[in-house]
Amino acid sequence: MKALKERSGEDNTFVLLIIIIITGMVFLYRAGISGNDFWWHVKAGEWIINNKTLPNVDAFSWFARENGIIWISHEWLTEIVFYIIHNIFSDLGIYILSLFSAISMFTLIILKNKHGIKNNVWLSAIYLTPALVLFPEFFIARPQLISYFLLYATLFCLFSYYKNEMSKAIYFLPFISMLWSNFHGGSSSLPYILCFIFMFSGLFEFSVGKLTGEKLSQKQIKTYIIIGILSFLALAINPHGLKILIYPFTNMGDVFLQSIIYEWSSPDAKQLSQIFTFFLPLIVAGISLIITDKKIRVVDLLVFLFFAYLFFRSIRFSILFFIASTFFLFDYFMPKKINPMKTKADITVFYMLIVVLIGINIYSAINISNTFRGGKLISVALDTKFIELVKLEKPRRIYNDYNFGETLIYNNIDTFVDARADIFSKYNMHDAVNLLYLTNSDNNKKDKIFDPEEIISKYSFDAFLVEKNRSLTAYLKSKPEKYSILLEDDNAVYFKCIKAN
Repeated sequence: MKALKERSGEDNTFVLLIIIIITGMVFLYRAGISGNDFWWHVKAGEWIINNKTLPNVDAFSWFARENGIIWISHEWLTEIVFYIIHNIFSDLGIYILSLFSAISMFTLIILKNKHGIKNNVWLSAIYLTPALVLFPEFFIARPQLISYFLLYATLFCLFSYYKNEMSKAIYFLPFISMLWSNFHGGSSSLPYILCFIFMFSGLFEFSVGKLTGEKLSQKQIKTYIIIGILSFLALAINPHGLKILIYPFTNMGDVFLQSIIYEWSSPDAKQLSQIFTFFLPLIVAGISLIITDKKIRVVDLLVFLFFAYLFFRSIRFSILFFIASTFFLFDYFMPKKINPMKTKADITVFYMLIVVLIGINIYSAINISNTFRGGKLISVALDTKFIELVKLEKPRRIYNDYNFGETLIYNNIDTFVDARADIFSKYNMHDAVNLLYLTNSDNNKKDKIFDPEEIISKYSFDAFLVEKNRSLTAYLKSKPEKYSILLEDDNAVYFKCIKAN
């Protein structure tokens, strides 16, 4: 008790902050994790191991195979890792991987910024609290999970060398780049882009208002250029070779995909939930840089602006902004001291909160155990009764809601389209979405009356597996003479084409 009295208010509040956020994170993971994309990734890993090669033509879509559509499996190494973990430890292994990754990243951030957080615990708490929602949403079994740690490693190397030219960490960057191109090629361009941003920030020494530029030594400038080039070239060290160099930019320019896929869309400040989850870290970071009485280093500002740009391009980059900002933001928080805990009342409240948090963790552990026993650690988009029916019916040209694609793939059922939307974007994805919503996404055809039968005839569908609330579902139900309902629940409907028999 005496030792506690001698600790500062910042120390005790810091400890509470850490325990509260980790407790909250475990609490939010208690009901399991999203299976969004996981199931087709683990199936791809199985395919790669069984065939001892990477797929060239898409292996999971009947449409893709008929048309020889190329699939660049830029996440192949992550898929193998996921398959091995899932094959050995089942859903529990993947769940623990996701939860452990979230806690590990949060721990890295806290340990690196311990001094800055204690300097202003309350503002730090406001900034870190959105992690309670961000991490359970993003730290799930998807290849992006690896990218988050590679981004942290990249920024650690770059900032270490920026602050100390004797640091050797910068020389690991080409290796990180090579790993990135194999674990998650979709965002593998970041190492060399960031390397050149750091180089550019140190070209001139200046001071304009609160903004200050620190001129780097010639050795640092040359090193950043050489390492940037090597990191760029290292991306080609993967089974797909030079294709990965341009792959990250192809999706960024696909406006259609950004309009239909939630995580690819821009954040919406009109939604209250998104203001707290996505915008709050950006708002706190922006205000802190404006009101700080410290000089703002140009490298920090450029990193802030770069990841803010990515943030406004797509929701999926919000977690990248959060991770990147922790490398500099706490340095700019205005100091705010907290009174030390000296009275018995302070000490009593402190321990009472600790007991409550322990109780919450016990409650979460019990819930996690129940979720595991119920087989719901990883969500599934489609009930098994639909899988059994489709396997029994054996449709040759099924139309499926793209949200159901991953579950079909995992169960060895060929899809029309699925969550790998970038594969189908140039081919059948427009038709798939138009049919789903009974609309024309093509600006040249928006004035034309939409006829679902044109698309149905175009692909000769013999069955439909669609979410219950889709426009297509209502249309198919309105044509009982053509489309018969074989199975329906609160989530999905399976139709069979009567004329196809």
